[in-house]
Amino acid sequence: MFEIDQFQDNCYLFKSFYWFLNSGFYLEEDGWAVIDPGFSPSELMQLREYMKDKDTSQKYLIYTHSDFDHITGGYYFPEAQKVAQASFEHCSKDAQVEHLREADEACEIERPDFVFPSIDVTFEDKLDLQFPKGSISLLAAPGHTRDSLFVLIKDKGVLFSGDTLSDNEFPLVMYNSDKYIETLKMAKSLVEKYDLKYVVPGHGSIAKGSSEILKRIDVDIDYLENLTGQAEDLFFQGLATIEIKDVLKGMHYKGDYVGEELMPAHERNIDLVIEEAGDKLC
Repeated sequence: MFEIDQFQDNCYLFKSFYWFLNSGFYLEEDGWAVIDPGFSPSELMQLREYMKDKDTSQKYLIYTHSDFDHITGGYYFPEAQKVAQASFEHCSKDAQVEHLREADEACEIERPDFVFPSIDVTFEDKLDLQFPKGSISLLAAPGHTRDSLFVLIKDKGVLFSGDTLSDNEFPLVMYNSDKYIETLKMAKSLVEKYDLKYVVPGHGSIAKGSSEILKRIDVDIDYLENLTGQAEDLFFQGLATIEIKDVLKGMHYKGDYVGEELMPAHERNIDLVIEEAGDKLC
């Protein structure tokens, strides 16, 4: 059943069938912003139908990053200004289109000809979108990808965090581990500065209350700091790459060994931090 749930004043959420993908909405009488609408054409048509009577002068579609599952909605909101972090325009477009094709094939989805989204508004570090009764702050949040961003609604205590701080996804580093850790520490400062009550990840469930939010942050910081620290120590000791990988495969996450399901993502992180360790110490 199609449902859009309100979880805070002016803030709404739709959860796709696809990998618990969350589409966010900030709605005022005189403006709106849609965040990562997706995933299937049938879902997007219903989202479009839901928004069709909200005829305002301010309309934004915000992409938290350029991964294939977050960029399917532009076709359905042609009137909205498309907003992304500046690195979005330099992502691997062909790779993301191919990932989307593979996902559609696996899910038996027939999608109208997909065109990689073009962006109307970009920013480097921060962008404030002003509405008649409120505002949204977009903050560069690199780590998972280079173009990742946070959507902060200060007066509502809400943060849309893209593919960061999910209870459903492993902290996968596709750009840079140090930047990822910096982003997590920034998230921690936002909790304290703006009394965040809700963190909405791109996939999974909302983190509610500072205790749950901080727990997610601390768990991911602990994992990434241990991973990068051990990789650098082992590299400095002169261990071969295969030996470093064997040691790091035995790491813990959330107080337990990384299981078989998460191991492919963990191994990808291992490959990246070994490469980073070599760059730092050579």
